[in-house]
Amino acid sequence: MAVTDLAAHIDSTSPGPAHHIPAELLVDYAAGTLDEAWSLAVACHLTLCPHCRRELKTIEAAAGQMVEAVTPSAAATGFAAVADRLGAQEPAPSPAPAVASDGLPRPLHRYLGHGLSGIRWRWSGMGLETFSLSIGKKRGGMVSLLKVAPGAGLPLHTHKGDEITLVLSGGYTAGDAAFRRGDVEIADGAVEHRPLAMLDQPCICLAIADAPLRFSGTLGWFFNQWARLSA
Repeated sequence: MAVTDLAAHIDSTSPGPAHHIPAELLVDYAAGTLDEAWSLAVACHLTLCPHCRRELKTIEAAAGQMVEAVTPSAAATGFAAVADRLGAQEPAPSPAPAVASDGLPRPLHRYLGHGLSGIRWRWSGMGLETFSLSIGKKRGGMVSLLKVAPGAGLPLHTHKGDEITLVLSGGYTAGDAAFRRGDVEIADGAVEHRPLAMLDQPCICLAIADAPLRFSGTLGWFFNQWARLSA
């Protein structure tokens, strides 16, 4: 979805996230090489993030200039060539029209066919409710909405693949980092964390993982067995 296509989905009420989509993911998104689930997460973040909309617009403009300047056989310059142009003057952010009444990003609202009130949550224990989305789910992976009770969270874990989490409402902490509406956290096998929902309200997230989580700590074996049975 190009920046111009996002105009009908932008959330004008969002103050702007603090944790953004990495530039290389924006390049893949602009090129159409992300899978459907990750593209959905990026599109939802873009509706909430003026900074990343500007970055995407710059990437698309740079890519267009390169296509015009080189022959098709020389156009495969990769991420580095596009990234070199990111320091150029930032264009103004796209205009911000109205959003869905429940605050759900419109790209996600379109997939669900309804708002948050229509979701049939599945109780998963430990203050966690889930709703699985059947879009681009890889074997053993996860494409889900998570609803975490205030103060609750997932046990300490790392990852067998890549994971992206987008906060839709509320917020959570992971170590010293805090994630609120519109923020994204990207994790892989090098990241071990224990996300905990903030105390003021439930935290609702869109979570996409290429592979199952790997729980660690004292009770890691128990939680890994529980996760397999709950899948």
